[in-house]
Amino acid sequence: MKYLVTGGLGFIGSHFIECVLKDSDTDFVLNVDSGSYAADKNFRPSNGSKYELLLCDIGNTNQMKRLNLDFDVVVNFASHSHVDKSISNPQEFVENNIKSFFNFLEVCKFWKRRGQIKKFVHISTDEVFGDVVDSEELVFCESSPLKPSSAYSASKAAQEMFIHSARKMFNFPANILRLCNNFGPRQFEEKFIPTIIRKLCEGEMVPVYGDGSQSREWMYVKDAVRKIKLVGDNLNDTEDYCIGSGTSKTNLELVHQINCLTEKQFDPIISFVADRIGHDRDYKMDSSKFNLNYRSDNTPFKRAIKETVDHYYGKTLLYTASHEQTDLRRSHEYS
Repeated sequence: MKYLVTGGLGFIGSHFIECVLKDSDTDFVLNVDSGSYAADKNFRPSNGSKYELLLCDIGNTNQMKRLNLDFDVVVNFASHSHVDKSISNPQEFVENNIKSFFNFLEVCKFWKRRGQIKKFVHISTDEVFGDVVDSEELVFCESSPLKPSSAYSASKAAQEMFIHSARKMFNFPANILRLCNNFGPRQFEEKFIPTIIRKLCEGEMVPVYGDGSQSREWMYVKDAVRKIKLVGDNLNDTEDYCIGSGTSKTNLELVHQINCLTEKQFDPIISFVADRIGHDRDYKMDSSKFNLNYRSDNTPFKRAIKETVDHYYGKTLLYTASHEQTDLRRSHEYS
């Protein structure tokens, strides 16, 4: 398999590259990334002989068309994803997530006509559905209407509409994968879970929007990329999928659970701040369609959170001996 991955210096994209390079069937991975604010410019996969990085904006049509290479799958992670930034500077998201994406999709259609790619896998988000509270549905599925709340989620919904158009008009082979919130090593430090870990380790109060009751499904990034690979490698599959974890946590629950993994437990640990404008309270997705077609288990949440905490701060956040003994006694609950 030969992959073209966009946004592969980002959080999920870099983990996806590591995942596919572990597969002996992978022949080559080209990572196209602009090196934006959230990019990990130090990312170097272990199997570098099958990997190449091209620093380029995917919206640069001329440079993209000059790629005289054949790929089995294009996997598109490239998007600006900071919701707060989309509120303060929505124009940036129009330029990057809509205009650049549209240009890149046109290039992919060009490649498909020339036989250079076999299919396109687009990574989207559960945020395109908007808030469950504002919906008549208790959980969202593939056919649920899109009601985005922020400029970020609106830009992701726009990407999906361009893909639908390409399918209908040009029989363009594509998957749209709507993911729930991901977490794990190497996540951009401004995201919520890295912020919790950093603040707790520094002995500072953790800022939480509103009353902290907002709920999200959380999935370990290493599980998410395995699921993406399953769909991407099935060249005959051009279905859309909602990919959730089934594990929902409120923001307050997250803070307290992560605090229990640190050696510096203190009370109070929360600093409530003014809620974000238009902040969705709850997302829930029905992943049954994906689960019927693919077999891919999830890492137990507590184990995944511990691995994440240990990545960021290593021995400074290792369990105390008593924590380790307690975890051993309770390990059957999470395995």
